[in-house]
Amino acid sequence: MTSAQAAAPLAKARKIAARLTPDARRQAIMDAAKELFLQKGYAATSLEEIVSTSGGSLATLYQLFGNKQGLWEALVAEVTEILTAPLQDAMIHHGDPRAVLKEFGRRLDALERSRVCAGAFRLMLAEGSKYPELARTLYEKGPDASRRIVAEYLDSEVAAGTLDIADTARATEQFCSLICSDTALRNAFGVLTAPDETELDKRLDAAVDMFLRAYGA
Repeated sequence: MTSAQAAAPLAKARKIAARLTPDARRQAIMDAAKELFLQKGYAATSLEEIVSTSGGSLATLYQLFGNKQGLWEALVAEVTEILTAPLQDAMIHHGDPRAVLKEFGRRLDALERSRVCAGAFRLMLAEGSKYPELARTLYEKGPDASRRIVAEYLDSEVAAGTLDIADTARATEQFCSLICSDTALRNAFGVLTAPDETELDKRLDAAVDMFLRAYGA
């Protein structure tokens, strides 16, 4: 392959990126990084590869994310935002706690079963000791941030008089445990079976019912 042939895909990607809006360009970089991190690992993925896949330029990537760790942090924050969206919306619009908790539980279960979750788990097992800041970021901006938002939501419901909880941080851990159990671990080990939607719905209802029986006002 000639140098011109090798450069052609990058040139095409850059032309496409040039037509994107700033938000779409940012998302294209994040999508490319996520796939490369899952396929190759964090250490083996270069910023040049991410730019080559997504288009744009290294200057744009540095401007948007600072460096590779900043890009990793943005990916974790994006997943957390998607997961906790029902809770954040409910804190504004005061939705029915049963429906809100069930929707959050459904999203949490889907995340725990996802390829992204399994890949992140394996990535931390393989590279967490070499890059402790990645593991710390994953926990702080992922599970820890999600639990803080759950606790904030529960605090808002306690203030509204719909729930009676003395320790919302502990109640958050209890609720997440009711939903997840060892789903993420079995997913990472490749022994998780596909969910039966009817059974999943029953399991979510049972978890929410148990939680509200304990903490309903």
